[in-house]
Amino acid sequence: MHLHQLRYFLRLADKLHFWQTAEDLSITQSALSRHIKSLENELGFQLFERNQRNVRLTAAGQLLRTEWQRLLDELEAVHRHARQLSTGEIGSLRIGHSGSAAYAWLPRLLASFATRHPLVQTELIETMAFDPEQRLLTYQVDVGFWRAPARNAALCSTAVFSEPLALVLPDSHPIRAETFGSLADVRDEPFVLPSLTTDVPYIQELRHLFEQYGYQPRLTITSDFGATILNLVAAGLGLSVLPMSYASSPLRGLRFIELPHASPVFMVWRRNDTSAVLQRLLAEANQLNTIS
Repeated sequence: MHLHQLRYFLRLADKLHFWQTAEDLSITQSALSRHIKSLENELGFQLFERNQRNVRLTAAGQLLRTEWQRLLDELEAVHRHARQLSTGEIGSLRIGHSGSAAYAWLPRLLASFATRHPLVQTELIETMAFDPEQRLLTYQVDVGFWRAPARNAALCSTAVFSEPLALVLPDSHPIRAETFGSLADVRDEPFVLPSLTTDVPYIQELRHLFEQYGYQPRLTITSDFGATILNLVAAGLGLSVLPMSYASSPLRGLRFIELPHASPVFMVWRRNDTSAVLQRLLAEANQLNTIS
């Protein structure tokens, strides 16, 4: 039994006329008759009652007309779903990201991507600074947006966005943007930052930034979470240096002074990942890329 035979049967069941059905199918009437006869022989019963003037469905034919149409509709839906999966029209993406990326370029990318690909589901997973690549290598996420390029040879990365760093102060602090010179002005202030002892590229950037001004900051509290750092600064527990995108936080009691230092965001993915959905996201990211 072949699918084209089922389709021939269903068309004949609608028309109840061999010549007209054969014309619609662009086959000869004798070929149509052979296909129907072959189908009946395989089933072991008649599907149509025929005479020289009329064609009508048998009771068994009426049942199969309903059930085969349902099955073919379901089969077509499955095929359509598979085609959409293969082309990336539908699917899912687990996106790892640093906390700061969620304040910056990433929401703009996701909004644009969702407009073009409304059937793709995305899940955002905030990752710690010290383990992002492991999330990709162990297939916990499909793509990442982090403050460091890929270091593992199994991964690819490209810079997609860059933004200035900012000195973050409580609103009550006497330093203002008009009077601020450089980070040298706040060398004696307490700071709230991530631990500066790790070898994460973003942390290395921070260490190098302070070294340019001849000191390492005095840390009162350390945290890897930008939102936590903002709350601690607002509470007067110290100053911080964060990507400028955190200025969009709704938290009150903070001021941001832009620094002459930039921090890039990298898109990172597995080198061997050929997912069509991922390829569509890569294309979207390249269109919105503000660096290259």
